[in-house]
Amino acid sequence: MIIGSVALLAAVLASTAPVLPVKVGNALTLPAQRHAVRIETGGGRPATWLLAVQQEGVEGRGLSFYRSEDEGRTFRFYAPIQPDGSHADRADLIAVGRDVALVYSWESPSLRASSRHDVYFQWWRYQPDSHDWEPEPAVRIFNADDSTAYTRALLARDSRGRLWVQAFRLDSDGGSTAVVSVSSDGGASFQRQANLGRVKRRGGGRLLSVGSRLVFLYAMHDGFEPTRMRIRRDSDPVESWGEVKTAFSDGIYHGAALSAVADGEGGIHLVYKDETERLYYRHFDGTSFGSRTLLESSRDWAMQAATTRVGKTLYVFYNVMRSAGRAYEIHVRTLKDGRFSDPVVLDSRRTFKGYPNALETLPEGVDDVPCFFGEAPDDNSRGNMVRVKLDALVGGSDAPPPPPKPSDDIPAPGRELFLDGFSRDSSSGLGSDWSLGGLWLSNGKRAVSDLDNPDGNNRALASPSRCRDCQVEAWLQNFAADEAGVVLRAKGNAFYALVYLPSGRIQIRRYRDGKSTVLAEAASGQSSAWEGATFTLAAWGTQPVHLAASVNGQVRLRVTDTSSAAPRDEGLAGLLTPIAGIWFDDFRVRELED
Repeated sequence: MIIGSVALLAAVLASTAPVLPVKVGNALTLPAQRHAVRIETGGGRPATWLLAVQQEGVEGRGLSFYRSEDEGRTFRFYAPIQPDGSHADRADLIAVGRDVALVYSWESPSLRASSRHDVYFQWWRYQPDSHDWEPEPAVRIFNADDSTAYTRALLARDSRGRLWVQAFRLDSDGGSTAVVSVSSDGGASFQRQANLGRVKRRGGGRLLSVGSRLVFLYAMHDGFEPTRMRIRRDSDPVESWGEVKTAFSDGIYHGAALSAVADGEGGIHLVYKDETERLYYRHFDGTSFGSRTLLESSRDWAMQAATTRVGKTLYVFYNVMRSAGRAYEIHVRTLKDGRFSDPVVLDSRRTFKGYPNALETLPEGVDDVPCFFGEAPDDNSRGNMVRVKLDALVGGSDAPPPPPKPSDDIPAPGRELFLDGFSRDSSSGLGSDWSLGGLWLSNGKRAVSDLDNPDGNNRALASPSRCRDCQVEAWLQNFAADEAGVVLRAKGNAFYALVYLPSGRIQIRRYRDGKSTVLAEAASGQSSAWEGATFTLAAWGTQPVHLAASVNGQVRLRVTDTSSAAPRDEGLAGLLTPIAGIWFDDFRVRELED
């Protein structure tokens, strides 16, 4: 059994807003690259955000800058970087004072040799008189021929002001070589350095300036090999790098499924997906990486993370699959004082949500912390780049108060309030005892949801079930197609739900104002998500609210909800699912004894 607790970070306001059209939901690849910067220009003006997005021909554009003057809430097209949308270049950006330095290189799911796959460096210089940025001519750093390609370029500026450009060269045997070049004259010229490493397949990684050191972390596609690293001190001769060593034993999915940010104290926060497609966190203390922390146990090829540091607080955004290729959620967790918060769901609309990206750092005192991601009907369709945000912790640093532990004893069920075995036939509902949202039918054996509802859920509430401290139970079978569950304390737009996921895991959620918050998650204990099972959710208390979830009579999950948003009043019990064809039976609601 997993015991969880929730004390929400701040008021969660998921202001989801389209920013610009993109060709596919994964428009913000490469996850390891930083596609946005925030620049303070002074003079009483608001900070400017510049976001580099590859549109692949949508609106006739390729790689372009979009600009915001309202802390990333709205953007407008600003200027082309590399306008040829037929060559999918992606950028990695850093702010240097009021200027922007960037590199761009080709990135796509497949890789072949091409003389077009070069790496370019470019300055965008701030013009105080016009409050604009003007590009200097792009400088080619790595020049491909017909037998090779350079991809996944990264940029770092060390404490001495040197500019380092790292990329991966495709070799004739299908392997990749990590190449690097450095400029000691502000980008006027670059000198090729000795190669940093080689992997047997396509490579990926991250180059970071950390205090007075430069850290290069790298891995490869589909190899189940350890992640490796090299470190150099900025005070050493420019050609000097430490030896290749193992950073940690697990690999990184595709080498580049990661987001990393300096912790401000000589270390690194790293969030990555391993080769088993699970999301982990590790901390680098300046010398070595510590043990890993599991952040998300569900598995999917598209899941990625984006991190932002505000003071000493780390915000981790990530996309979670609910239905492969077509229904994903955006979650966020925060790390403060060595403790991760529980996940908060920022966007649960039934759409494909591709790779997220976020600013590397934000100053303390910001109102909210945003994340950007591509959204589309499915993983092969056109869509929009979308912004979502979490209200910042107060001052960027206040941690949530520690919540009380869950009650040790689950009250026993007592008086039965309502029972329904759905033994009647009806193609137009579940009978007079039920209040329905969406479409439902009863086939004489069970209740069946009858509507695919991409904008919400099919919800059926039993009118005679009104209670506060009570337990709802139902058998359900979702055929591993989508989520389904049972509901308690439903009143207006607020309720609790126990949800069975297509991955075979369960979640206790709180719903309010159309948004859901994951309070806790655990394995269901089922050998197959295809099989049916009996799911039970109990809720008791008001300040705080205690909840417990069982599968086939076995307690699997408990949580205490201390939030001011907790549903504390009496409400109805019921059924919940977003799609048609889910089976429910043996629905039962009982009061809990004192």
